[in-house]
Amino acid sequence: MATFSDIPDVVIDHVRKVFAAANSRTSRALSDHPNMYEETLDHVLVMELSAQPAAYFAEEEISVVVESHWLGSRRMFGRWEIADIAIFVVLRQGGVLQSRKVALLQTKRLYANGAVGGELEDDDFVIGIARLADRTDPQVSGQRRFSFDDTSRYRALTADDEQTHRIDTYAKERGIPVYYGFHNPTDLPQYTVYPSPDGLSQAGENRVGMRVVPASEVHAALSELADGQSPTVADLTLEAPLDEGDETSVGGWRLERFVADEVLRCRQGALFDDTTDPNLRALFFGRTGPITSAITVTVDLNSRPD
Repeated sequence: MATFSDIPDVVIDHVRKVFAAANSRTSRALSDHPNMYEETLDHVLVMELSAQPAAYFAEEEISVVVESHWLGSRRMFGRWEIADIAIFVVLRQGGVLQSRKVALLQTKRLYANGAVGGELEDDDFVIGIARLADRTDPQVSGQRRFSFDDTSRYRALTADDEQTHRIDTYAKERGIPVYYGFHNPTDLPQYTVYPSPDGLSQAGENRVGMRVVPASEVHAALSELADGQSPTVADLTLEAPLDEGDETSVGGWRLERFVADEVLRCRQGALFDDTTDPNLRALFFGRTGPITSAITVTVDLNSRPD
């Protein structure tokens, strides 16, 4: 039976590049649109991965397919409590299922200093598309300046929030690890204006971008804050890098390295033995509906063209 250790470096490298490109696109979106909704950033990430063509490595006889499925918004079926994105890795051999892994991401975006609003309201979902055209109140005109730095906050995340307790309970009861996927701009510090000059992107190389941190580490940091307080970038900076090859991983694994080098190499995530695993069924069919979207990376060993 094939195992994840049988996945060659050429596949690991490919998956890393695919997720790096999606990470860069999403982070550039936040840099260019400092008030972009978290849900929209999730959409950008999922759609970028969905657009990635499947790959076939002839010499190794291996195919790699990245797929996604958007299950619904938080308010479509009630509030989602555990995670926004489930990342699945499926290993097949000649088309036959061998093994599967999953890692859950609860996404949060970094708010620019001085930003106001930035969260979707119930009316946005009730009114729907017409919400874009019914804004009759005066709007801020002209360019505004925004900045991101170590003092910027993940304002949708607060100390002693009910969601953090539910995440801890879920991970303990189900044995499925939960991670935070932090949407960041391409660099820190970063200074931009909105609208951008001549409509050109102000984002450079993606030096920061989405970072992944175990929920246990995030919740430990939150325990040091006053109830209801949101953490800054500095508050969530770890004492040691998570990735020995990346000194900047004191802010978390880069998304692409987390998926390719941690999940695919079986250092992170949870393994499922078969399709009847009750924890897997609960993930999809549980009453609380714990996820909003799924990203699946399928690696098929000994895959030969027809």
